[in-house]
Amino acid sequence: MFEFEFGDIRVTRIVEMEMPMLGATEFFPDWNDVAVDPHRDWLVPRHLDPASGKVVINIQAFLVRTPRYTILVDTCVGNDKPRNRAFFDQASFPWMGNFLATGVTAEEIDYVLCTHMHVDHVGWNTRLLDGRWVPTFPNAKYIFARRELEFWLEQSGKDLMTRTGDYVADSVIPILEAKQEILVDMDYQIDDGLTLMPLPGHTPGMVGLHIASGGKRAILCGDMMHHMIQCHIPEWSTIACADMEGARETRKTFLDQHAGSDVIIIPSHFPNPTAGFVEPHGDTFAFRYVGE
Repeated sequence: MFEFEFGDIRVTRIVEMEMPMLGATEFFPDWNDVAVDPHRDWLVPRHLDPASGKVVINIQAFLVRTPRYTILVDTCVGNDKPRNRAFFDQASFPWMGNFLATGVTAEEIDYVLCTHMHVDHVGWNTRLLDGRWVPTFPNAKYIFARRELEFWLEQSGKDLMTRTGDYVADSVIPILEAKQEILVDMDYQIDDGLTLMPLPGHTPGMVGLHIASGGKRAILCGDMMHHMIQCHIPEWSTIACADMEGARETRKTFLDQHAGSDVIIIPSHFPNPTAGFVEPHGDTFAFRYVGE
């Protein structure tokens, strides 16, 4: 467990898994040795497993506590769900135990924010109870960007869904049936110091969460970048991006805006400690983890 404090707002990482997960050349269509070789000193082994050629991915949620609200940002893969990737299929992750170790119960979550609706960001939205998928957080309102929900409700049976398994059916629709959703614009303010920011491209309605409190700022930036190589080579998008060019433009703009600033950037999938700073690096960028 790793915590950050920004004034009176506290952010806690809740990890589901961290492992070499996806083949680099599969995940990044542009991956090539000529471009990657200058970066191997920091890539291996922390970010790239040399034996398997797989990039290291961290799947995690973030617990955000303000004086008024307890908010869960993204909900990982989840358990017991039929998925097309073997390491997600009918999983039995210890994530719920990790969540409860924070001292917060499922009943105490006020809001669940899904930065976007991919399989590894909505899984614990629901749990299996007596053969039915029910909301895991019974008293929470689930915050979905309206644009994001509309897009994914149209994807049933299409390639974007069949590639992974229909997670919208078991992890999003039950929330709508329970009438626990709040549909919002992509710049919605949740609380003092907590405001959504549009980060479209990876998915049409992906949002980040901008945190500002006590003179400190941070951004939970979702999958705006999956891997540190995208700081050094921001042109590279992944096969998971619905709009590779849109994701590229969003990433370049974001990195340019925050390079050299004191804003702590918290991507969803970077390995421990996940959070850090974007720094100028020649004509591109680099990422420095907090405390390093």
